[in-house]
Amino acid sequence: MAPKLTPLTERQRAVIATMRQKMSEEQAMSYLAEEGYAMGKSTWYRIKAFLKRTQLQRLHYIASVGFEQQHIARIETCEMIEHEMWKNYAKEESAFKRVIILEKIQNLQPLISSYYDTTRVVLEKTKEQKDNVQHQDTNSISKPAV
Repeated sequence: MAPKLTPLTERQRAVIATMRQKMSEEQAMSYLAEEGYAMGKSTWYRIKAFLKRTQLQRLHYIASVGFEQQHIARIETCEMIEHEMWKNYAKEESAFKRVIILEKIQNLQPLISSYYDTTRVVLEKTKEQKDNVQHQDTNSISKPAV
């Protein structure tokens, strides 16, 4: 039976960082201790094995639960960054630095647009799925015998 999947702990995230950076055992132990997650090698290997074993389940969890939260967080972060850049633009006196800020704002626009496009696609697919479920429900209701 597959383990019940929950969000990763900070300790597990630290182990993932050692995996993504392809750290040796020694590098990983040093890194984890610096991050406040000192552990023995056997614990590190056990957590790594668990993370590898549950990759597909974690992907499904992210897709079902984490996607919306992460997507909204990314949009809000981009909007906050844009807002702060406009504030800095207004404060900046140097024409050269103002142009640089404008370039940064312009470079942010495609990213924001792609997030909104993705949001639209996801909402359309969600609506289609709900419509299909409702259609199936109305078709599955048995009609009374005459």
